[in-house]
Amino acid sequence: MLNNTTLDLPSPSPKADAAHHKATKVDIICQELPVEYRKVPDLVPELHVTHSKPVETLEGSSQEEQKEYLKTYYIHVGVGRDGSCEIETQAHLTGYGHPDNTAWAPESKEEPPVKKAAWAADPEVLTTTVDTLALAEYLKTEKGWICKQSLDAGHYLCEYTFYLSMAERHRRILSGQESEKERACLFVHVPSIGNPYTLEELQRFVQDMVVAVASQY
Repeated sequence: MLNNTTLDLPSPSPKADAAHHKATKVDIICQELPVEYRKVPDLVPELHVTHSKPVETLEGSSQEEQKEYLKTYYIHVGVGRDGSCEIETQAHLTGYGHPDNTAWAPESKEEPPVKKAAWAADPEVLTTTVDTLALAEYLKTEKGWICKQSLDAGHYLCEYTFYLSMAERHRRILSGQESEKERACLFVHVPSIGNPYTLEELQRFVQDMVVAVASQY
Protein backbone atom coordinates (compact mmCIF):
# COMPACT_ATOMS: atom_id res chain seq x y z
CA MET A 1 0.00 0.00 0.00
CA LEU A 2 3.00 2.30 0.53
CA ASN A 3 5.88 2.56 -1.89
CA ASN A 4 9.46 2.12 -0.68
CA THR A 5 10.24 5.43 0.98
CA THR A 6 11.80 7.21 3.96
CA LEU A 7 9.75 9.01 6.59
CA ASP A 8 11.03 11.57 9.10
CA LEU A 9 9.20 10.84 12.32
CA PRO A 10 8.05 13.30 14.99
CA SER A 11 9.98 13.31 18.26
CA PRO A 12 8.53 10.59 20.51
CA SER A 13 8.26 12.99 23.45
CA PRO A 14 8.21 16.79 23.98
CA LYS A 15 11.51 16.50 25.86
CA ALA A 16 13.40 15.00 22.92
CA ASP A 17 16.24 17.23 21.77
CA ALA A 18 17.06 18.27 18.20
CA ALA A 19 19.71 15.57 17.74
CA HIS A 20 17.23 12.92 18.83
CA HIS A 21 14.63 14.27 16.44
CA LYS A 22 17.03 14.10 13.48
CA ALA A 23 17.81 10.48 14.30
CA THR A 24 14.16 9.48 14.39
CA LYS A 25 13.38 8.27 10.90
CA VAL A 26 12.20 5.07 9.26
CA ASP A 27 13.04 3.51 5.92
CA ILE A 28 9.98 1.69 4.55
CA ILE A 29 10.56 -1.34 2.36
CA CYS A 30 7.40 -2.94 0.94
CA GLN A 31 7.04 -6.46 -0.39
CA GLU A 32 3.94 -8.40 -1.41
CA LEU A 33 3.67 -11.96 -0.09
CA PRO A 34 1.68 -14.75 -1.78
CA VAL A 35 -1.40 -16.20 -0.09
CA GLU A 36 0.12 -19.70 -0.13
CA TYR A 37 0.89 -21.90 2.87
CA ARG A 38 3.84 -23.64 1.19
CA LYS A 39 5.63 -20.43 0.14
CA VAL A 40 5.44 -18.12 3.16
CA PRO A 41 7.44 -20.44 5.50
CA ASP A 42 10.52 -19.72 3.36
CA LEU A 43 9.73 -16.14 2.36
CA VAL A 44 8.99 -14.71 5.80
CA PRO A 45 12.25 -15.85 7.49
CA GLU A 46 14.15 -14.63 4.43
CA LEU A 47 12.66 -11.16 4.94
CA HIS A 48 14.11 -11.14 8.45
CA VAL A 49 17.55 -12.03 7.08
CA THR A 50 17.48 -9.66 4.10
CA HIS A 51 16.29 -6.65 6.06
CA SER A 52 18.45 -7.07 9.15
CA LYS A 53 21.38 -5.10 7.77
CA PRO A 54 22.55 -2.28 10.07
CA VAL A 55 21.67 1.25 9.01
CA GLU A 56 24.29 3.93 8.56
CA THR A 57 25.94 5.33 11.69
CA LEU A 58 24.13 8.25 13.28
CA GLU A 59 26.51 11.19 13.45
CA GLY A 60 27.33 12.30 16.98
CA SER A 61 25.61 9.35 18.67
CA SER A 62 27.18 7.05 21.26
CA GLN A 63 27.26 3.26 20.88
CA GLU A 64 24.37 2.90 23.34
CA GLU A 65 22.34 5.49 21.45
CA GLN A 66 22.99 3.57 18.23
CA LYS A 67 21.40 0.45 19.73
CA GLU A 68 18.25 2.43 20.52
CA TYR A 69 17.72 3.35 16.88
CA LEU A 70 18.88 0.22 15.05
CA LYS A 71 15.50 -1.47 15.18
CA THR A 72 13.60 -3.30 12.47
CA TYR A 73 9.81 -3.51 12.28
CA TYR A 74 7.91 -6.15 10.32
CA ILE A 75 4.42 -4.75 9.83
CA HIS A 76 2.21 -7.07 7.81
CA VAL A 77 -0.99 -5.76 6.24
CA GLY A 78 -3.88 -7.87 4.97
CA VAL A 79 -7.53 -7.43 4.02
CA GLY A 80 -9.92 -8.34 6.82
CA ARG A 81 -13.51 -7.61 7.77
CA ASP A 82 -15.21 -4.51 6.44
CA GLY A 83 -16.04 -1.64 8.74
CA SER A 84 -12.82 -1.08 10.67
CA CYS A 85 -9.08 -1.60 10.88
CA GLU A 86 -7.99 -4.28 13.36
CA ILE A 87 -4.60 -4.48 15.07
CA GLU A 88 -3.82 -8.16 15.63
CA THR A 89 -2.31 -9.22 18.95
CA GLN A 90 -1.43 -12.91 18.68
CA ALA A 91 -1.04 -15.79 16.24
CA HIS A 92 -1.15 -19.59 16.43
CA LEU A 93 1.08 -22.35 15.09
CA THR A 94 -1.84 -24.71 14.34
CA GLY A 95 -5.55 -24.51 13.58
CA TYR A 96 -5.36 -23.81 9.84
CA GLY A 97 -7.65 -25.63 7.43
CA HIS A 98 -9.02 -23.32 4.74
CA PRO A 99 -7.52 -23.72 1.23
CA ASP A 100 -5.12 -21.02 0.05
CA ASN A 101 -5.11 -19.21 -3.31
CA THR A 102 -3.78 -22.34 -5.04
CA ALA A 103 -6.56 -24.47 -3.49
CA TRP A 104 -3.99 -26.27 -1.29
CA ALA A 105 -5.07 -26.90 2.30
CA PRO A 106 -3.18 -28.20 5.37
CA GLU A 107 -3.70 -31.90 6.07
CA SER A 108 -4.73 -31.37 9.68
CA LYS A 109 -5.66 -28.45 11.91
CA GLU A 110 -3.81 -30.23 14.72
CA GLU A 111 -0.45 -29.79 12.97
CA PRO A 112 1.37 -26.77 11.50
CA PRO A 113 0.54 -26.21 7.80
CA VAL A 114 4.23 -26.79 6.97
CA LYS A 115 6.54 -28.67 9.33
CA LYS A 116 10.29 -28.15 9.58
CA ALA A 117 12.57 -29.93 12.04
CA ALA A 118 14.27 -26.68 13.09
CA TRP A 119 10.92 -25.29 14.22
CA ALA A 120 10.06 -28.11 16.63
CA ALA A 121 10.47 -25.90 19.69
CA ASP A 122 8.21 -23.12 18.45
CA PRO A 123 5.40 -22.31 20.93
CA GLU A 124 1.74 -22.75 20.03
CA VAL A 125 0.90 -19.07 20.50
CA LEU A 126 3.06 -15.99 20.03
CA THR A 127 2.11 -12.45 21.04
CA THR A 128 3.46 -9.23 19.57
CA THR A 129 5.59 -6.95 21.74
CA VAL A 130 3.57 -3.96 20.53
CA ASP A 131 0.81 -2.79 22.89
CA THR A 132 -2.01 -3.33 20.41
CA LEU A 133 -4.71 -1.97 22.71
CA ALA A 134 -2.84 1.30 23.22
CA LEU A 135 -1.94 1.54 19.52
CA ALA A 136 -5.54 1.00 18.41
CA GLU A 137 -6.76 3.56 20.93
CA TYR A 138 -4.19 6.11 19.73
CA LEU A 139 -5.14 5.63 16.07
CA LYS A 140 -8.81 5.94 17.00
CA THR A 141 -8.76 8.90 19.39
CA GLU A 142 -5.77 10.88 18.15
CA LYS A 143 -5.97 10.19 14.41
CA GLY A 144 -9.70 9.60 13.97
CA TRP A 145 -9.54 6.15 12.37
CA ILE A 146 -12.12 3.42 12.96
CA CYS A 147 -9.71 1.03 14.60
CA LYS A 148 -9.66 -1.61 17.35
CA GLN A 149 -7.52 -4.29 18.94
CA SER A 150 -8.14 -7.88 17.79
CA LEU A 151 -7.38 -11.13 19.64
CA ASP A 152 -8.41 -13.37 16.73
CA ALA A 153 -6.36 -13.06 13.53
CA GLY A 154 -8.61 -15.46 11.59
CA HIS A 155 -6.65 -18.75 11.36
CA TYR A 156 -5.77 -18.21 7.72
CA LEU A 157 -2.71 -17.02 5.78
CA CYS A 158 -2.74 -13.64 7.53
CA GLU A 159 -2.40 -15.24 10.95
CA TYR A 160 0.06 -17.85 9.69
CA THR A 161 2.27 -15.14 8.18
CA PHE A 162 2.09 -13.17 11.42
CA TYR A 163 3.05 -16.28 13.39
CA LEU A 164 6.01 -17.06 11.12
CA SER A 165 7.30 -13.51 11.49
CA MET A 166 7.09 -13.55 15.29
CA ALA A 167 8.54 -17.08 15.37
CA GLU A 168 11.59 -15.97 13.38
CA ARG A 169 12.12 -13.17 15.88
CA HIS A 170 11.71 -15.68 18.72
CA ARG A 171 14.29 -18.07 17.22
CA ARG A 172 16.84 -15.30 16.67
CA ILE A 173 16.56 -14.24 20.30
CA LEU A 174 16.85 -17.81 21.59
CA SER A 175 19.94 -18.43 19.44
CA GLY A 176 21.62 -15.30 20.78
CA GLN A 177 21.69 -13.52 17.43
CA GLU A 178 19.94 -10.48 18.88
CA SER A 179 18.19 -9.02 21.91
CA GLU A 180 14.51 -8.62 22.70
CA LYS A 181 14.62 -4.97 21.59
CA GLU A 182 16.06 -5.32 18.09
CA ARG A 183 12.88 -6.03 16.16
CA ALA A 184 9.10 -6.02 16.49
CA CYS A 185 6.38 -7.74 14.45
CA LEU A 186 2.82 -6.62 13.87
CA PHE A 187 -0.15 -7.50 11.68
CA VAL A 188 -3.04 -5.21 10.83
CA HIS A 189 -6.21 -6.13 8.98
CA VAL A 190 -7.71 -3.33 6.91
CA PRO A 191 -11.20 -3.34 5.34
CA SER A 192 -11.70 -3.74 1.62
CA ILE A 193 -11.57 -0.54 -0.42
CA GLY A 194 -14.69 1.55 0.03
CA ASN A 195 -15.79 -0.13 3.26
CA PRO A 196 -15.52 2.53 4.56
CA TYR A 197 -12.16 3.92 3.36
CA THR A 198 -10.80 4.74 -0.07
CA LEU A 199 -7.39 3.38 -1.12
CA GLU A 200 -5.82 6.77 -0.42
CA GLU A 201 -7.32 6.82 3.07
CA LEU A 202 -6.05 3.32 3.79
CA GLN A 203 -2.60 4.41 2.70
CA ARG A 204 -2.76 7.30 5.17
CA PHE A 205 -3.94 4.92 7.90
CA VAL A 206 -0.98 2.60 7.31
CA GLN A 207 1.40 5.56 7.35
CA ASP A 208 -0.07 6.82 10.64
CA MET A 209 0.31 3.34 12.10
CA VAL A 210 3.92 2.99 10.94
CA VAL A 211 4.82 6.37 12.43
CA ALA A 212 3.13 5.48 15.72
CA VAL A 213 4.82 2.08 16.01
CA ALA A 214 8.30 3.33 15.08
CA SER A 215 7.99 6.35 17.40
CA GLN A 216 6.64 4.53 20.45
CA TYR A 217 7.93 0.96 20.29
